[in-house]
Amino acid sequence: MKKSLAALALAGSIALIGAVPAVAAQYPAPAAVAAVDNASPGPGETFTFRGRAAAFFNNEPITITVTPVGAPSAAGTGTAAGPSLAVPVKITLPLAPQSFSTTAASDGSFAFPLSISEAGTYTVTATGATSGRTYSATVTVEASAAGTGGAPLANNNGGLAETGADASLLLWSLVGAGALAAGATSVVVVRRRAKAEAAA
Repeated sequence: MKKSLAALALAGSIALIGAVPAVAAQYPAPAAVAAVDNASPGPGETFTFRGRAAAFFNNEPITITVTPVGAPSAAGTGTAAGPSLAVPVKITLPLAPQSFSTTAASDGSFAFPLSISEAGTYTVTATGATSGRTYSATVTVEASAAGTGGAPLANNNGGLAETGADASLLLWSLVGAGALAAGATSVVVVRRRAKAEAAA
């Protein structure tokens, strides 16, 4: 009897492994430490690169670096502002990064507005002078219309992708059902032999 149950359990588990599709659980993705509030601004449109509380030490000096990573190279004018000031700046980025200075707030967060006049892809990086912590975000300045904005300090999806049944589900179901049938048949054969031997 124990052998019969074990064989059925094995055959059933093989069938279930093949027949059940993998479904990813929906877990909330952790919020980004630093991000831009608009990853696709238009030329000259202001976006803010910000970090949440405790991103840096309280009142820590921070260097913000804008680096072009995609053609065309950026050269233009814009504005930059720290927590307490707004200063017009010229961002000239032929191939070299441009750096700005700001200071983290009393809770370690930061918010730094920028604008870039030329289309292209840029990496914006914040580096703490004392902590050495570094956070980056990518911005693509669209050549045509202005961007519509994005979610601050959050991933676009907010969770893992779901996977469901695919075309191979039927095949694996048939393989599993075949394994279950083979297991059940072997149990019947073993029981008949055992009865025949006991009767003899």
